Amino acid sequence: MSSNNQSSAQDLPKQARQPDFLDLTVQDQTRILQQQQDIVSRVAQGHDAISICEQICLFGELLVSNSAASIMLFDEAGQVLNVFAAPSVPDEAVRLLNGLRPGPGAGSCGNAVYRQQPVYVRNTLTDSRWQDNRHLAEAFNICACWSVPIRAKNGKVLGSFALSSFEHRLPNAFHQKLLELAANLVSIVLVQQRTNDQLFLAGKVFENSMDGILITDPSRQIISVNRAFSDITGYPAEEVIGKNPSLLSSGRQDSEFYTNMWHAIRSAGSWRGEVWNKHKDGKHFPIWININVIYDKNGNITHYLGIFSDISEIKRLDHIIWKQANFDYVTGLPNRNMFHDRLEQDLKKAQRKGERAALFFIDLDHFKEINDSLGHGMGDRLLKDAAQRLRESVRETDMVARLGGDEFTVIINDCENDQSIGRIAQNILDKLAMPFYLEHEMAYISASIGIALFPNDATSIEALLKNADHAMYAAKNEGRNRFHYFTPAMQAAAELRRGIAHDLRAAIAGNQLQLYYQPIVDLASGSIHKAEALLRWRHPEKGFISPEIFVPIAEETRMIVEIGDWVFRQVAKQVAVWQAAYHRDFQISVNKSPVQFLIENRANSSWIEHLREHKLGEHSIVVEITESLLLDANDRVTKRLLEFRDAGIEVAIDDFGTGYSSLSYLKKFDIDYLKIDKSFVHNITPQSNDMVLCDAIISMAHRLGIKVIAEGVETEAQRDLLAAVGCDYAQGYLFSKPVSAQEFERLLLTGSIGQGFASG
Repeated sequence: MSSNNQSSAQDLPKQARQPDFLDLTVQDQTRILQQQQDIVSRVAQGHDAISICEQICLFGELLVSNSAASIMLFDEAGQVLNVFAAPSVPDEAVRLLNGLRPGPGAGSCGNAVYRQQPVYVRNTLTDSRWQDNRHLAEAFNICACWSVPIRAKNGKVLGSFALSSFEHRLPNAFHQKLLELAANLVSIVLVQQRTNDQLFLAGKVFENSMDGILITDPSRQIISVNRAFSDITGYPAEEVIGKNPSLLSSGRQDSEFYTNMWHAIRSAGSWRGEVWNKHKDGKHFPIWININVIYDKNGNITHYLGIFSDISEIKRLDHIIWKQANFDYVTGLPNRNMFHDRLEQDLKKAQRKGERAALFFIDLDHFKEINDSLGHGMGDRLLKDAAQRLRESVRETDMVARLGGDEFTVIINDCENDQSIGRIAQNILDKLAMPFYLEHEMAYISASIGIALFPNDATSIEALLKNADHAMYAAKNEGRNRFHYFTPAMQAAAELRRGIAHDLRAAIAGNQLQLYYQPIVDLASGSIHKAEALLRWRHPEKGFISPEIFVPIAEETRMIVEIGDWVFRQVAKQVAVWQAAYHRDFQISVNKSPVQFLIENRANSSWIEHLREHKLGEHSIVVEITESLLLDANDRVTKRLLEFRDAGIEVAIDDFGTGYSSLSYLKKFDIDYLKIDKSFVHNITPQSNDMVLCDAIISMAHRLGIKVIAEGVETEAQRDLLAAVGCDYAQGYLFSKPVSAQEFERLLLTGSIGQGFASG
């Protein structure tokens, strides 16, 4: 120590009056730690900074008897020090201390801040560092004073923490640690106060923002939302905290959209754009959202911040403007402007994919008469109803538009075949020919439809429209209420189909339909176990018409239901005869069209009742269906297959192997037989891929308890190869072509195929 009683942090006596912390009793140590923990806890809980700092002062006074603690901080200008907390210092002393300007003679606190290091003064009455504040020492009996700087995290000095002693002394090592601890605690309090102030301000902005705000943790779990968030989404904070923002997803954007969005967020640190969300009540609404990544000082993601606004009203106004420009105000259909845009897009898509498209040009027949006689109001009503019927006649992927007046167009995309085009056109004609109920009036109209195909008839919009228009006038000239193709060949084919459909109705009533039977042979014994019933049509003028021609038309016109019913009853009658004459287990297969499953009718129950009336045993009938029916099987199909099973009617999969199935339906449904398609059988040789496939199908089927029938067997080599790999049955020209019932009986009687039931 120097002669003028000046001391620095290093100039201390070797013998200390107070013990070090480790020399204190366990009780005192515990009390110090508890007091420190209590202060830190109050800081964490956000208590008032002054009250906590006063507690720190009292804590220091408790550990250093006969002393008074004070905390002085810089003013906002950073020029002078003012008392922030000094619970044991008289008010007059506080008044005199305020405004202290740091410097060499400004006492312990002024020097600690000035020198930015601890200052320990043993005798304030003689130490030169107190020369400017000696009057304070004398007035308030301050004998010694120890002061340390209070620093921010960045090292900047904020003020000082001091212990003023009423006796002359210097701090020991314990006192120094105490001062350092107190200064650190005050620093924490001040930093926390500033943080709390900033958070308070941010909280006010957060809560009073008109935009919705949500904050998530790095794992994208919501940790905070504001009031506007709840107002916009309908979700109160307690229902979303801890959940993923995906609970707001409307499903309008696919997974690829969100994958790209999050890729942009992670790579660029932010993203903005339009997203469709779902309100708590289920309503979808659009938002414009800005998403930003929040990082810590090490570059690690700590939070995601989303700020969004509801743009429903903006979108609504935009939609009104867009709708007025693109939709017809009477019918609500796309207008000429939108039709041209859509047709251009669809033709480009068809060209890119190598698909066909059809354009229907539709003109309502006799509309002018109705409009003139009933008035424009009723005319508009009829146009609305006609528009609705047109919508119902096409798929969602197709487009109906009103060009003006009584002219409409339909764009048919991805045309499957000519028959589907004609079916749609006929459906439109049928719907428009039904009566229109206009308040107290009933009106009838028809339509003339012209059809032009892309790219067959034209490759440009103008040419396609022109050709469809020409075809429409051709339909009018032929008598109206019909459709006409621009291409003569297609027109001829359409007329042929219409003629066949007309004659087919007469064929049902005129007993022109016949059933032929093809034997199904047991490969192990060569005996005829079964037969497949095949439909034939002998036209009185055209002779035999192939099933490949008339069956699709029967399906299109739904006549297949009536025909299928007739076939089943004929087969039931025939199987009863052959069971009585040849073998009680004889079995006949009938083909059932998918259309018969999909149309509501009593076919299943009536078939089952018919079997019971004829007292036919179980497994007398096998129903053959296609793979495609089971791939898209709905509840109706499943129910009807179960009804067949319960009635003892077996089920076979026809043309097996030509579909694109996962084969899961083989486990889901009770399948009795698989019929290997003839395309596999035709090319089998011992080392061929088709042979491997046949072998695999047979092995798989047997493991599932399913019998296998090979179709299209024409050679003995094919028969022998199939028998060698365990195929159960075969049918084909090797054994017999389809024959009439009388000829089939001769096969059984003569035993020309193996032993047959006749000799079995």
